[in-house]
Amino acid sequence: MDEKNLIKACAKGDSTAHRMVYDKYGPQLMGLCMRYAGNREDAEEIFHDSLIKVFNNIKTFKYESSLKTWICRIGINTALDFLRKRKKTLFLSHISDYDHEIVDSDIPSEVSLEAETAMKLLKTMPVNQQVIINLFIIEEMSHREIAAQLGISEEASRVQLSRAKRVLSNIINTNITRNEHQK
Repeated sequence: MDEKNLIKACAKGDSTAHRMVYDKYGPQLMGLCMRYAGNREDAEEIFHDSLIKVFNNIKTFKYESSLKTWICRIGINTALDFLRKRKKTLFLSHISDYDHEIVDSDIPSEVSLEAETAMKLLKTMPVNQQVIINLFIIEEMSHREIAAQLGISEEASRVQLSRAKRVLSNIINTNITRNEHQK
């Protein structure tokens, strides 16, 4: 079944079509939920809420993007709403728009990490920084889109990304040093 017919069938409440959407997009949506939640239980709640929103609103799908993109956007919005409700330090109003000490410190390109290791390291960072990295690097949103999504300025988004990169770089360097000393 092509995407357009799949969407139409879901809009009519076809359970087979719902299952096809779940099978095709569920694993990626769950991965997205895990990136934002940090633990399986919260990720499952976000995943469940996201799927309910997908199936309840699929009749409003406007074909302006792919179904995958639309589902991921719902997942991101649901995850951010979840974090706000749980007050997991998504208090972005305190983020400064200006920090004269910020210097962009990209993670060295020679450092290569497997996805699982990268996710473990990311989880050690403050939630605000995890969210910014997820939105900018993984979801490929612009600072303008991030600012609109989180209700902050574009400059605050840039500052948080720079801080997050610096923190992540320090975490990686600390782990590399620790591993070298263990050899």
